[in-house]
Amino acid sequence: MLSEYFALPLAQHNWRDAVKLIKQQKPESKIVVIGYSLGANNSTYVAQNVKHLDELIAIQASVWGRATAVGENVVKAIEIYNPKFWRTAGLGAKRLVGIHFSYVTNSDSHFYADDDPEVHKFVFNEVKKLADPTASAKSVSGVQPEGVVGAQDMQKVKAAMALLKSESEKLGPAKIEGTDTIEGNAVPAVFFGATKMNNNFTLVDEIVKEVGGTATIFVKSGADYVRVATNVKRDDGSRAIGTILDPKGKVIEFINMNEAFYGEATILGKPYLTGYEPVHDAQNNVIGIYYFGYLVRGSLTSQEQQTLER
Repeated sequence: MLSEYFALPLAQHNWRDAVKLIKQQKPESKIVVIGYSLGANNSTYVAQNVKHLDELIAIQASVWGRATAVGENVVKAIEIYNPKFWRTAGLGAKRLVGIHFSYVTNSDSHFYADDDPEVHKFVFNEVKKLADPTASAKSVSGVQPEGVVGAQDMQKVKAAMALLKSESEKLGPAKIEGTDTIEGNAVPAVFFGATKMNNNFTLVDEIVKEVGGTATIFVKSGADYVRVATNVKRDDGSRAIGTILDPKGKVIEFINMNEAFYGEATILGKPYLTGYEPVHDAQNNVIGIYYFGYLVRGSLTSQEQQTLER
């Protein structure tokens, strides 16, 4: 027998009423929150104020500035956005992030996105799958899955991050001591105890040997974060040593607020399932970043599957 399910189209100004309504539902109810533009923004407020959502669908969220995070209480979250930002005035541009997040592209202008019948079909299919997981959902033209993050995959990233931090802490407290040359540029030298990390790949390689994926230690250099120990590769196969964290990306927004980031991120043009956490010195200053991630290979199948490099 199917569980009761509850789909909530979210208007612009009534997210508090939505929270009240969700809290009134039976524990076994399946709850989907769907929002467009400012309503999509408000869907994140709903998610932050309820214990559990089965799915959140944000259609071209009107988010400016720093990215908005959706927590682990949301089982599945989807942002529908147009990668051609000039068609949406920069709105709906992958500004929502989270552990269970996936991104879906479409070609609508911002003002048409909520009226697109293909988007309606996609949303209907999502609700249908939740209501009856055994039912087959038809493919929808014009709406293409870009990436999907499963809870188990993100737990692997978190476990690997914990291992990276634990092994670094065994070496000693983090500190900056002098400068070093990385790819011809002088950057601060970051140490764990007496072990300098600049151009030292032992720690990151040992982590990857054990759990796969990619690992990096960044050092803060001015406003930038520079990779000083990494096994992330350039296209030519060389280590991406000396490259910087995207200064306009969503990750640095979290780090600059002394917060961790977990979710999908683009690294040197490639999609990764990632975790980033600040490295602190003894005075609690942010002096660098721990990174761990898995490269996402290929495109999704119709069953929304992906393969992670392990």
